[in-house]
Amino acid sequence: MGQQFELERISPERAGIPSGQVKKCIEKLMNEWSHMNSFMAAKDGKIFAECFWSPFHKDLVHSNHSLGKTYTGTAIGIALLEGKLSLDERMTDIFREEIKEKKIEVTDLAKEITIRDVLTMTNGHTCHPEMGDDWLANYFRTPVKDKPGTKFLYNTSGACMLAAVIKKKTGQNVKEYLTPRLFEQIGIDSQRFVWLKWQDGTDAEPGTFSTTEDNLRLCLLYMNGGRWNGKQLIDPQFVKDALSVQISTQDAPEQKDGKCGYGYQLWACSIPGVYRFDGGQGQYGIIWPEKGLAVAIHEGAIVPYGPQRTLDVIAEELLLKVGEEPLKETAEEYSRLLSFEKDMKYKPDRANYIKPDTDLSGRYQVTEGDPNPWLGLAPPGREDMFIPYRDKYKKSKMETFVLEIGEEICRFSVNDYAEFTARMDGQLELKNTDNVFPELTAYSATARFINGYTLEITIHWLNSWTGTVMRFEKQSECMNITALKYRANQEDNWLVYKGKARSEDL
Repeated sequence: MGQQFELERISPERAGIPSGQVKKCIEKLMNEWSHMNSFMAAKDGKIFAECFWSPFHKDLVHSNHSLGKTYTGTAIGIALLEGKLSLDERMTDIFREEIKEKKIEVTDLAKEITIRDVLTMTNGHTCHPEMGDDWLANYFRTPVKDKPGTKFLYNTSGACMLAAVIKKKTGQNVKEYLTPRLFEQIGIDSQRFVWLKWQDGTDAEPGTFSTTEDNLRLCLLYMNGGRWNGKQLIDPQFVKDALSVQISTQDAPEQKDGKCGYGYQLWACSIPGVYRFDGGQGQYGIIWPEKGLAVAIHEGAIVPYGPQRTLDVIAEELLLKVGEEPLKETAEEYSRLLSFEKDMKYKPDRANYIKPDTDLSGRYQVTEGDPNPWLGLAPPGREDMFIPYRDKYKKSKMETFVLEIGEEICRFSVNDYAEFTARMDGQLELKNTDNVFPELTAYSATARFINGYTLEITIHWLNSWTGTVMRFEKQSECMNITALKYRANQEDNWLVYKGKARSEDL
C-alpha cells in the first residue's frame, strides 16, 4: 500500500511566518551538536517547511528510537476506544499465565501496577528492568519499591510490556493491529514502516522505523484529538490525558525540556501547551494544539547537549515566531527558501589522498572476535541494543570478508551476502545492501587510507543517524580489525569491537 493521500503544501507566509525566518531556523538547526537528517513543519495540517539532507530523503524510513513509544501508546488508546481493555487493569492479571509459568514471586506492590502506570512510567521499579530475550519475565522480577503511579522512572521495558498487552488483548502484534486502525486511516505506508521484533516474535521497542512525514501525520492526529477526516481513531479522553502532565519529571536527569512532566508515552515541553514524541538523539514529533503547529525531526543530536539545543531552536526560531494571521507572500523570498531546502546535503567524509604501501585486497577469514559492520544502537555505558532484533536466519557474526580496493571505489563484502561499495573521494551516495536487518538496507560508504597499511571504511546507515567505522590494519600475515559503532555521545562516543583475520590465500 502506498501513501493514500498527500498533505497540502503551502508557503510559510500562509502559515503566519516569513520564509526567511524558516530559513534561519534551519540554519540554526545545523550546528556542532547535531547532524540533521530531516525536518518538516505544518500549520493546521498543511506543510510549510520540509528539508532532507541528502542522501537522506523523504521516502526513507529512519530510526525513531523512543519516539516509537508513542506508536505503542497510540495502540493502547485505540484498544481503549474499541473496549478491548481498561487502563486500570493490573499487569499481573493480564500476564497471570506467564508469571505462573516462569514461577515469579510477585510482591504486593508489583500487583498494583496498572496499564495506566506503565503508560506514565510510574511502575515503581527500583531500577530499569533488564532487557534481552527474557524481557517480559524480567519486568516482573525487578523489585518495586515505590507505590505504582507515584514516581517517574524512565522505562523502555514498560513500552515493550504495552506491546505485549496489545498482543494479549487482540491476538495481534502492534504493527498488525495498527495497520487498518491507524496507518491506513492517516496515510502511513504500513509495508514501508518497519517494526523490529524480539526473538519471541513480539514487536520490540526501540524498534520502529518510519518516514519523517509518518511521524508528522501522527502529530496531526493527536493535535486533532485523535480524529482524522471526522473519524475518531483514538479514545478522546486518552488523547486529552496523553497531552497533559500525568506525572512530574522534575527529578529526571534530563535537561530543561525533560523536567516539564510526562503524559502517556510522551513528554511536556517548556512552552506551556506544547508536547512532544521523543526518541534518543533528537527524534522528535512536536505539537502545539492551541496554535495548530506540528514539527517532525529525524537527526543525530550529540548528547548531552544536542537534543535540548534542537528543542530550543525549534521553540525560539519557529514555534514562537508563527503569528495568528497569514502574511503577505514574497515570491522571491519563498523561492530562495525552496532552493535552500532542496540543496541541503550531509557533510561529506574525508577523501583518500594516501597511496598504500601494501595491497590489502583479498579474501579473509576472521580468526578472533566479531568486528561486524551492522547497524547498532549503543547508548552510553550500554552494549548494542539492536543485537536481539537481528534476523536469526542471517549469519550475524562476521566470519569471512573480501576487500577489493581500487583508485575510485573500495568494495567490502561480508559473509558472502552483504556488499558495501565505498567511494574513495568522500562523497556520500545512497546505496542498498543485504544485511542482518533485511528491511533496513540503505547506506552510504566511503573509504580512505589513514596510513600506508591501514584502510578505514566509514558506513553511514541511512535508516538511522548511526554509523560504523571499519579499520583494517595489515601487519605481517595478520589483519587487525577494529569496528567502531557511533553513539553520538560526547563523553562515550564509540562502541568498540576488536578482531583478527588471516588471508585465505595463505
